[in-house]
Amino acid sequence: MVQLASLRHSRRAAFVVLGLALVLATAGIAVAASTSRTFTPQKADQITNLDNLRQQIKNYYGTPGASSGSGATAGWTLPLNLDSNYAREAESVASQAEQWLKARAHKSAKPAIVFDVDDTTLTTWNYELFSNWDYNPGTNAVFVGLTGTTFTGNLFPATPGMLDLAEAAHKLGYAIFWITGRGDSQHQATIANLVSDTAAGLADITSVTYSGATLPEIDAGYPMPTAIDVGHGGFTDGLFTKPSVGFYPAYLNKAEFCASAIAANASCATIPYKSGTRAYIESQGYDIVADFGDQYSDLIGGYTDRTFKMPNPNYYLP
Repeated sequence: MVQLASLRHSRRAAFVVLGLALVLATAGIAVAASTSRTFTPQKADQITNLDNLRQQIKNYYGTPGASSGSGATAGWTLPLNLDSNYAREAESVASQAEQWLKARAHKSAKPAIVFDVDDTTLTTWNYELFSNWDYNPGTNAVFVGLTGTTFTGNLFPATPGMLDLAEAAHKLGYAIFWITGRGDSQHQATIANLVSDTAAGLADITSVTYSGATLPEIDAGYPMPTAIDVGHGGFTDGLFTKPSVGFYPAYLNKAEFCASAIAANASCATIPYKSGTRAYIESQGYDIVADFGDQYSDLIGGYTDRTFKMPNPNYYLP
């Protein structure tokens, strides 16, 4: 498992550099997370060819012949390959985590685990192909399950291994919480994708038609998160979506978390937002035994006994 390191660059700007790290790691060279820091190449051969990099990622996800871009016959319509190297790596992390959770299950009065959403418990590979790795909030919202403010159904499948892990944790008596960078406006659609449409209080949708293709609508079937007052938006279901600027809860208004952003009427960065939310969960008597994320920013900042990094070579979020 890759250990934590401090990283500081935007979601898409680090794409090429992350790919270079992937290539080096594949070649058997140990790559520290700090190599994701960007630099200005002096020669073209210091840059991984973008077309080659995209092909390597397609190979990793087990869809070497997939085409990127929209359309009814493009690669985004293919189901997630559960025999891919990606699936095997994700399942390996989940297996390690399950052993950890079993060993720690009865060592605290209120054990809990925290999950991130995108590319931790739901896999966004189909959107990467659809968008050709060019994130757009409008088209991404459709995959999340929204067209405007209307719920139109979910398209992200469960991350390999993570559904079994969540079910095992639930049976072991763990409280389960999600903390995501998705905004409050996507709260209900996120519950619909993680659990089911009906669990989110929405009409059950069975298929989604988009960009000329009709695909099965996905309810991943995770256990419902543990009820807790999230402190904003009126939500009490244990899914912490990110509040809009001006609506941050009091527990984040501390110097070590989001106080400076709140004072500036600005968005709080991921690390203080997520670590501050974990601190709040623990203040309610829970012991967070494990925290799961595909980004280092999901994991840095403490308030957990152990972190588990899920694989994701597609983007970087500081």
